[in-house]
Amino acid sequence: MPGRPISLQLGSCASSSPEGMNNTLNSSSLAPDLTISPTVTWVYFSVTFLAMVTCILGMAGNSMVIWLLSFRVQRSPFCVYVLNLAVADLLFLLCMASMIGLETRPLLTANTSIRVYEGMRRIKYFAYTASLSLLTAISTQRCLSVLFPIWYKCHRPQRLSSVVCGALWALALLMNFLASFFCVRFWHPSENQCFQVDMVLSSLILGIFMPVMILSSTILLIQVRKSTLLWRRRPRRLFVVILASVLVFLTCSLPLGIYWFLLYWVGGLPKVVSLLYICLSRFSSCLSSSANPVIYFLVGSQKSHRLQESLGAVLRRALRDEPELEGREIPSVCTNDEI
Repeated sequence: MPGRPISLQLGSCASSSPEGMNNTLNSSSLAPDLTISPTVTWVYFSVTFLAMVTCILGMAGNSMVIWLLSFRVQRSPFCVYVLNLAVADLLFLLCMASMIGLETRPLLTANTSIRVYEGMRRIKYFAYTASLSLLTAISTQRCLSVLFPIWYKCHRPQRLSSVVCGALWALALLMNFLASFFCVRFWHPSENQCFQVDMVLSSLILGIFMPVMILSSTILLIQVRKSTLLWRRRPRRLFVVILASVLVFLTCSLPLGIYWFLLYWVGGLPKVVSLLYICLSRFSSCLSSSANPVIYFLVGSQKSHRLQESLGAVLRRALRDEPELEGREIPSVCTNDEI
């Protein structure tokens, strides 16, 4: 009957807040019962379906990028970053798809499903942190290459990209380990400790990496615009890839991080508002992690040969670092100065 509220089992849409997390861990299902209208129910299932489809397509695209960069494309310093970013995005999408599957149709017993769900949520947080830090490193290194071109070409350490990627993975793992450790340690005395620890670590991550990413991307955009107007050259495809990836991340994936602050500082939000926001932010974060392979294809492909080139050739062209003169094409090169 229209207008009659119904009861619906929801997943992480409620469990991200302290109260929702407590109810989730103390109940026999993955989430508490929320009484919402049929319209909100329809929106929830529609957005959840779109998020699952986006996860599947994104996993396929990132898997293709990983395979091409591992076996088909010679690795440049930037290719190393892209490879690690694709791995982080693939891991994030895999965890998100698993969480959605457990929310809609748990395949395990209640206690086991809750443990698996919490494990997927922790790994998703780890992948999100790694993706954010890697994207920040990409934009920062490109900014340095524009501001200090002589140093970048002559004095940059040869293994800088691999070392930075390893350090960022280790940092993301350490942050996630500390969050999990304190959450388990303070589980029984105060279940709100889990959320408070996550808030502290999220504040550090967003407070450090986000301003650096925005500043370096802004400088890069200004420099690219100036060189384009001065030398009448097309912007390097590599710079277009970086700026597009950062823009998509800030537009789509950042709301997921803001959601934690919104729940922590703004109390008493209506359940419907909180539900719709977390579902939409979850879909947008899936879209962000799935967008990079599409960006590589659109930037690297030529209009006249868009459907005739191999994916390896398109990816090589998208990741090359040579400038292009107006109306000319330079052969695709991805230098092998770092393996």
